[in-house]
Amino acid sequence: MDNEKIDKSVSSWNKMVHAPFRKVIAYDLLCMGIGVIIGIGIGAFFIKEMVGI
Repeated sequence: MDNEKIDKSVSSWNKMVHAPFRKVIAYDLLCMGIGVIIGIGIGAFFIKEMVGI
């Protein structure tokens, strides 16, 4: 029974991994860009709160 579960998870993982490489890179860059924007916003907020402007 355990082997069947492992086979199913591997096959579904294969379907996920076999995405086109360029789409994966584009998605990764998009997520990193969003993260940078959020990080800058949080950083600016903390600097503003610490300095007390």
